Amino acid sequence: MSRKKDAKLVYAQSSDIKARTYIEYRKDMKKKAIAELEIKEWLENKLKEELGRKDIVVDGGDRFLWFLREGGITGKPDFIAYVGEKEKLFVEFQYTDKEDLQYFDFKISKVAKKKGGERIPYDDRIFLYILKNSLRYAFIEPKWIVEHGEIGVVDAWGSRPAYRVPKEDFES
Repeated sequence: MSRKKDAKLVYAQSSDIKARTYIEYRKDMKKKAIAELEIKEWLENKLKEELGRKDIVVDGGDRFLWFLREGGITGKPDFIAYVGEKEKLFVEFQYTDKEDLQYFDFKISKVAKKKGGERIPYDDRIFLYILKNSLRYAFIEPKWIVEHGEIGVVDAWGSRPAYRVPKEDFES
């Protein structure tokens, strides 16, 4: 009698791939969901400081907790900052606890839309990138990512393409 194996577990046990295993991916997404919940109040205060406005309210964080809704990628922003009564600013949250990254990666569909074969950066959002261990952060506009990054394959994302900003440009 043959034992059935879970395809996800077999994939996770493969040692000859460079990408994150399924189990590593789930662990990373759980950490990110918790980080989103922890950072919400800090983000609201930083946006008030950066934009010089007191009428900002941040909504979001992974309110449906990634691991409770069975994972998956949504097209929704991580946070929505309501600026005054009419303006909305979408905030995409990324963080790393690795200090030796050579590239900082950004999902193409969250940075720019394709229009007639050309990628046009969004102007309704910013990225918050936190370097956790060194306690540094940056607010980054999609236009900057398009200007300083190149589209390339990201092994950790299952060889999917992304905007990749070299470390030297990111830290300048």
